[in-house]
Amino acid sequence: MPNYSKMFDLARNLYALPSYNSRYGRALMPLRYFFELTYRCNLQCPYCYVGEERNKQELSTEEWFKIIDQVPFYSFITLVGGEPLIRKDFIKILEKACKKTLSKVNVVSNGILINDEIIEAFIRTKMLLLSVSLDGYGKNHDLNRNKNGIFDKIMNNLDNLNSRKKRPMVDIKTIVLENNLDDLPKLFKLCDDKGFEFLSISFLRNNNLKQNSILHDSFIEEFNGNYPIKKYFDMEHFKEVYKEIESLQKRSNVRLRFSPKFENCPNTLSAIENFFNTSAETPINEIYEPCKFPFSNTFITPAGDMYPCLSMKMGNVRENTIKEIFNKPHYCCFRKNLKATKVFGACQMCCELDLKH
Repeated sequence: MPNYSKMFDLARNLYALPSYNSRYGRALMPLRYFFELTYRCNLQCPYCYVGEERNKQELSTEEWFKIIDQVPFYSFITLVGGEPLIRKDFIKILEKACKKTLSKVNVVSNGILINDEIIEAFIRTKMLLLSVSLDGYGKNHDLNRNKNGIFDKIMNNLDNLNSRKKRPMVDIKTIVLENNLDDLPKLFKLCDDKGFEFLSISFLRNNNLKQNSILHDSFIEEFNGNYPIKKYFDMEHFKEVYKEIESLQKRSNVRLRFSPKFENCPNTLSAIENFFNTSAETPINEIYEPCKFPFSNTFITPAGDMYPCLSMKMGNVRENTIKEIFNKPHYCCFRKNLKATKVFGACQMCCELDLKH
């Protein structure tokens, strides 16, 4: 299978270059848009960063349509939540996004609400990618999600989708927790057995300033703070587990991905081990390559607030267009400061960062 992740990263970095090199921090329209359709969810995961402002008035169907109309046809859209499928108008928004972007749409879901109607919409729209979060295998997943029986329900839903589709591709997303290390090879084998294209493994974030539903009105001191990398799991155990996955990977088409992007390093396991052994005094820009993410990506919350990645409000799409907000003075200033700093302290553990190697 082609390495779609590397191809997309290359395209995104190339697209970001003119904006990154802009003297005044101005930028082209974003290439990728993260539309947070709702903060409502049918689960209450203890490690989820979403949920502090679930009762804010959400954008209507028509308002989302107007936002999508502003997006260039070559863009990529990610529909996320909360749980995006909880919205009654989800299919309408999906159809609109796919029509505008020639189906370059990724839906991120916990998989519980995927039914026949949703599956038909996935197939009809030819959406690109479905990302489903599984934070363990079997009962361990249910334990981590505080709800019994949902792993089997999700598997039934994905089997139903799998029996009827060539597209979308499926990406299983999992977070490394203390109690699910032994589940990682099982999840890889599950992806292989079912023909899923990706297994994406993330590590717990160490601060609450990235993609956070509480946005700050201006740049705060904490964004440049020091957030040491926390090793919250047994590394020797992880190394055994990774070697098992590595063995399975040799005869599999499943693409293994990490957040941060350890798979781009010459030796993934060594990179992970070195990363979690990093001294607390090590400057963050000695760990990661300079970040170009806010030069080609943006987020819009359920209430229409627009932000770059760190939880800083840049404007609201009910008051201004995406193009106007993306080049407002304080958005440009944010990008200029990031370019000068290379990586902000609060970016530690960000899933979009490349490590130096």
